[in-house]
Amino acid sequence: MTPEITSQRRERPRPDTVQHHGTATRLLLAAGIVGPVLFVLTFTVAGWLRPGYSALASAVSDLGVGSTAWIQNANFLLFGILLIAFAAGFRRVASELIGGHATGGAILIATTGIGMLGAVLFPAKPPTEILHFLLGFLIVIVSAIAAAFYLGRQFRRVPEWRVLARYSTWTGLIAVALVLVTFVALNPASPLEKAGVGGLINRILAVETFAWYAVTGYWLWRHTSRGRDAGKAR
Repeated sequence: MTPEITSQRRERPRPDTVQHHGTATRLLLAAGIVGPVLFVLTFTVAGWLRPGYSALASAVSDLGVGSTAWIQNANFLLFGILLIAFAAGFRRVASELIGGHATGGAILIATTGIGMLGAVLFPAKPPTEILHFLLGFLIVIVSAIAAAFYLGRQFRRVPEWRVLARYSTWTGLIAVALVLVTFVALNPASPLEKAGVGGLINRILAVETFAWYAVTGYWLWRHTSRGRDAGKAR
């Protein structure tokens, strides 16, 4: 190994080296923390406001159709925009930790946001019901699971972030299982559908999956907070 190569390796930023990030970046990260919380709270309230609606039996997407559909459609729209904003903040900060792999993670996060917008454009009712599934639900859930697995793998490279790496991987595994159970529970021929718990399982899937964005956003937020503290100490 030549002295030049050794010198270059020593000059690479360590995972615990934190750059100072401005308010704009921190607001983008906040979008990833606040977005999932607002989304869950809003679809919960929308369910309460819908006469005859059963959160136990009916899927969240069903709230995007009917007399109060504007509430859930606005919820899809806002969450989609917040996720796309979070993707931008994620790339800025995570690139310090996992390099160019942060771009791939940001693309997957933004794709989930795009899927949310698709759920607005194509409501879960005829004749757009199949498009709602393909261009809304499927894009959202596949990209969310892919992001959890992909970033779980990348975060393992950073010793201080291995807890988040394990959480990310487990999030993906549990989400896959919940997706399968959701399909069974909402299938009219399934005993689970007759039990009327499809909506509950659908909500557990939403909370479990989207909580990952909030947790990841918090870890990145904490990372930037260390940078701010380091900047003040200089």
